[in-house]
Amino acid sequence: MNLNLHLLAGVAVLLILVAVSAYREALRNEPIRRVRARSGKLPTIDDVE
Repeated sequence: MNLNLHLLAGVAVLLILVAVSAYREALRNEPIRRVRARSGKLPTIDDVE
């Protein structure tokens, strides 16, 4: 039982690290789109094109 808990904890930490790294990579690749979508006042990239 103790081994299973350690295994689950390790898998959970790995999933969190992968999710955080993917989220930061998306922020780095699309900073303008996220900022415009968050403000709501400026037109989105789809509207400009």
